[in-house]
Amino acid sequence: MRRIAVLAAVAFLFLGFATNGALAANPVPKKAGICLDDISTDKGWNEQAKVGLQQAGKKWGFEVVVAERLGYGDIKPVLRDMAGKKCEFIYAHASGYVTMSLDFVKEGHGVKMVTDEGGKKALEAAPGMVSDLGIKCGPGGYAAGVLAGRMTRSNIVAVVSSAESNTACRLISGFVQGLKATNPDSKFIYNLIGQAAFGDAAGAKRNTEDAIAAGADVIFGHGDGASFGMLQGCSLKKAKDGGKAWFIDYIGNKTSMDKADVLLSSCVMDWSVVFDEIVQTIVDGTFGQAHYLQYPGSIYLIPPNKAVPQAVLDELDAVQKKIVAGKIQVVDIPLPADMHAYMKETFPRK
Repeated sequence: MRRIAVLAAVAFLFLGFATNGALAANPVPKKAGICLDDISTDKGWNEQAKVGLQQAGKKWGFEVVVAERLGYGDIKPVLRDMAGKKCEFIYAHASGYVTMSLDFVKEGHGVKMVTDEGGKKALEAAPGMVSDLGIKCGPGGYAAGVLAGRMTRSNIVAVVSSAESNTACRLISGFVQGLKATNPDSKFIYNLIGQAAFGDAAGAKRNTEDAIAAGADVIFGHGDGASFGMLQGCSLKKAKDGGKAWFIDYIGNKTSMDKADVLLSSCVMDWSVVFDEIVQTIVDGTFGQAHYLQYPGSIYLIPPNKAVPQAVLDELDAVQKKIVAGKIQVVDIPLPADMHAYMKETFPRK
């Protein structure tokens, strides 16, 4: 009888601890905000982040407030408005928003911020109030480089980029490494549209057509809205051999828009995976960490065009497994000067 009483007391204590633990956990946010530099339907950088946060909201049960077309001016008035709308955390989806986000946090609104590529500086600026989101996209670029190296007929491959942000540099450097590893005799062309030409579809189309005219028959595009121009350029201009100029996209999936069937694949980012982690840290009280989109969990290539041979598909699968196992070490180069040095070293001009 005494043993039963002891067990009952232990069970009661355990239940008490469990209940207290549940009560100690923070409530799930009821509302979150996201700040976008351009339109939220760009099939790229902005739309993918918005959809990812909305998917996390659906899973956890919170509302998402979207502010779009903010450009790169002062977004603090928008952040204050979101605070007034009771957003409990806000993601500022551009590296150019980091300083403004930290200034906003220091104003004392009590709203948690998630910065983009803010790094250690952002985390230490307001401990417990700022988490940072980074993108380790080099491995995704590497896989795209392998695909380009196998699918080029002319042995000339080009990158057309709308900017040289940290994310772009990581992605392009990984692509260059994968291309060299797969097709070391290929020629590489790099074409920059502008320093912040994310939405310059017309410029992207011209630069893509210039790369095709120079002999490239596979174009890897870093865009946002500019990538629509890249897709259009590949759709309208044939390669020098009269065949298709293939396009490998970055971030979004434009398969439904690919009427000319030139989309070879796309390196897609799934932000929902990381937002899920971030919300979990709010609930368990550990908010204030660095989080990363990584390959292949939240960064991956969509199924390639049906023209890709099975042998190449098998090789891509093997490459992914080697990256995950650490058998392929992909470069991580976030700075433009270092990226250019790496491109020059890897594909020296003859």
